Amino acid sequence: MLKIYVTRQSRYPADIKKLKEGVRRVLVDNSATDAEVSVALVGERKMRELGQRYLNETEEDEVHEVLSFPSLEGAKEGFLEGEGRLQLGDILICYPEVRKIAIKKNRLMDDVLVELAEHGTLHLLGIHHEE
Repeated sequence: MLKIYVTRQSRYPADIKKLKEGVRRVLVDNSATDAEVSVALVGERKMRELGQRYLNETEEDEVHEVLSFPSLEGAKEGFLEGEGRLQLGDILICYPEVRKIAIKKNRLMDDVLVELAEHGTLHLLGIHHEE
């Protein structure tokens, strides 16, 4: 059974159902049908703080759109060997960055949120994009 938790401040409106469905789709498509993921919509200050703390970035560095923090190293392998529900980890999405992307690309905010949540979910599963 999948468990997807979403937290946000009231000033960050979002279609939570659509967001959860995007994450669920990625998990199911990758055979992670008994997993737990949390998604948090945060501000620029929080994303900058996380970048400094975990990525050794300076205050002047860009703010990330999305960060993923897996609960396990090699999450996909852990899932395949796992017993019970796998706690994959946390996805943090910078809401102000979502707004900028939506405006720049003339897209709906909720579509950008889902896309970033899906991207973060892939990272939790150990699937990374080409750099």
